[in-house]
Amino acid sequence: MNVETLEDLFGYQLQRAYYVERTQVELLTEMAASTSDEGLADRLATHREQTEDHVVRLEGLFEALGRQPHASRTRTADGVAKSWRQHEESLETVPSALEIALLSERLEIRAYESLLTLAGRLAYAEDVVEPLEAILEEERATLDALEDLEAERSALELVAADET
Repeated sequence: MNVETLEDLFGYQLQRAYYVERTQVELLTEMAASTSDEGLADRLATHREQTEDHVVRLEGLFEALGRQPHASRTRTADGVAKSWRQHEESLETVPSALEIALLSERLEIRAYESLLTLAGRLAYAEDVVEPLEAILEEERATLDALEDLEAERSALELVAADET
């Protein structure tokens, strides 16, 4: 895709966000099913449901812009998925499900912030801006919940280390 205008850039980034969300549905399903941490599994399953809704919202954005939904592959999303699959196959120190989930959320947040910046510069109507804002808000809430879980785990690890 040639990116020559801000509209082209917005469309390209929207395609990439669509790819990421679709990839995340599969990845979150795998991660939730394989983790033994019930709290994390519940958060991942809940976020998978939200992510499925994000896919539908993005399809609505394509429609609002008069475009067919199209996913543009991203190496970043593929790399995150590859990291998880290596985690599943390896006993070596590789990123945990929680670390991968945190990374994914941070990447998604940056993508939606960028899309909203472009939407503002392009003066897109609320039918484009509101779904992006809603998705961004949900991504931030998920990141907060995952960071809380990470802090809880760290505190428990410190207590366990003190007891030994």
